[in-house]
Amino acid sequence: MERKRVNAEALPSSSASAPLAAAGLVLSTHKACLLLALATVALKSVIFAPLSWWPLGFICLVPWLVMVGCAHQAPRVYAYSYLLGLAFFLLNMRWMYHATGWGYLALSIYQAVYFPLAACPLRSVVRRRHWPLAIAFPLVWVGSEMLRAVVISGFPWFFLSHSLYSVLSLIQISDVTGAYGASFVVAAINGAVADLVIAREATRSTSLTPFAVRGTRLGVGVALTLLLATILYGQFQLHRDTGADGPRVAVVQGDYLNSVNGDEVKDVDKRRTYFAMMDAAAKEEPDLFLLPESPWIMYLNPESRGFFPEHHDSFATLQGYARRFGAYVVTGSASYERTPTDLLAPERKYNSATVFYPDGREPGRYDKVHLVYFGETVPFRFGRFRFLYFWLNAVMPFSGPDHDYEYSLFPGDGFHSFSMTPRSVPDRSFRFGIPICYEDVMPYVSRAFASGGEPEKRVDFLLNISNDGWFGRGVQQPQHLAICVFRAVENRVGIARAVNTGLSGFIDPTGRVHGVVTGEPPSPWGGLAGYSVARVKTDSRYTVYSRYGDWFGWSCAAMWLALFVDYWIVRARGLMEA
Repeated sequence: MERKRVNAEALPSSSASAPLAAAGLVLSTHKACLLLALATVALKSVIFAPLSWWPLGFICLVPWLVMVGCAHQAPRVYAYSYLLGLAFFLLNMRWMYHATGWGYLALSIYQAVYFPLAACPLRSVVRRRHWPLAIAFPLVWVGSEMLRAVVISGFPWFFLSHSLYSVLSLIQISDVTGAYGASFVVAAINGAVADLVIAREATRSTSLTPFAVRGTRLGVGVALTLLLATILYGQFQLHRDTGADGPRVAVVQGDYLNSVNGDEVKDVDKRRTYFAMMDAAAKEEPDLFLLPESPWIMYLNPESRGFFPEHHDSFATLQGYARRFGAYVVTGSASYERTPTDLLAPERKYNSATVFYPDGREPGRYDKVHLVYFGETVPFRFGRFRFLYFWLNAVMPFSGPDHDYEYSLFPGDGFHSFSMTPRSVPDRSFRFGIPICYEDVMPYVSRAFASGGEPEKRVDFLLNISNDGWFGRGVQQPQHLAICVFRAVENRVGIARAVNTGLSGFIDPTGRVHGVVTGEPPSPWGGLAGYSVARVKTDSRYTVYSRYGDWFGWSCAAMWLALFVDYWIVRARGLMEA
């Protein structure tokens, strides 16, 4: 790395080329910036499941932070920051190409924008306001995570906190701050290490001011205090006796890859396999059978059975299981409704979860609310921009060979919950919600099931059904499980997951994963067919996060915006480089 020693005190504070005031290190070559960016790509890529080298998460962004603070030219910082982000997402989201093709590239191009957007106000506040990175960086980074979770439908993947899903003492803070709190702590440690690196370089020159020394010490002290407080809080919550056993649930997992061009295995074979696994699981007397999202194509709502009579066998068989074993059966399905008076949409289809009851009454149904853009729905379907919808629909692979099939689903009308009285706990009833597929990735969706703004918990546990067969067999499956862990801790609910071509199992309200469907040899990314029976845990705690939601994430986003405003004020006054 090429360095240039300067005396920052000898330069006027208004100089457009002034280096970091606290350091004697100025990065003046493309090679130095590129190496630092690549170092961050490499370090950040190994902290997530299935590798889960989580200790590296505390330093993975240090090389990039040194570049942001010490690179001589601001445009170079933003360019390399964007290339860093693009390389990271292209490398680590490659599993998405299996399902979306060019959509994977488009999402990577968009997600990469958040790196230079974070670098801009961060560089300004560190170089001109002299904030320690340990304080400025977590505010900016968590603010960017918050926006990634909601903008353009949201894609909250690869949060820093997700690397810690197995370190239970560090993620208990999520019941107050959401997953953003753990990200904040990890970002603060990264900032503190970067402060120390820069300060070490500064001690070799005459540019280290007493103010800079105090700032570095303050930042390191704040970061270490946050880490210690998070660990102590985590240990306190882990040792609280607030949990109880819930119903016995059998999670049933198939292993079938999905493709736009059609599945490799026929529905009749899938049905045969799932029913065989349910028969085997029934010997352990579960209170509830849980099948994945769309285990095979079946329309189960009453109206659809009139239009798709061939699916009546599936309905009768699943209802028969519920009555014969005195157990509830929850499965992914499709729902179909005719709307002949609606000229824009004479029919409506939904991605549903169907609940069969032991007493044989008409099944309950939840329709997925948060649909995935371009996978389940195309935007602009109604309204003045409908012409964009037709164009976007035509370029999607799901629109058929003639590019005119409208495959978009409709969202459900709310986050409904269901009740059950299990055989194994006959003196108590339980309430549960059913987030479908990536709804368990969205923090605010699971919170809507758990709380809905009411003064007490709405559910005792969640059942997540998903179909990860769209993404091949690889790193997506363990990453999906890791993210789901935070939904359990945030709302203190147990979760049972049934995932096609994924990792099915159970998550306790503390985040402990157990009862995962495995084979011989065990696979870190699923790709196995089987079942697992265990009790889903319940918890009496009603959390701050369930009550107030993403208050912490939005506070950091507001601070990020404030730092952007400060950047433009300073720039307008001519006090920083172009």
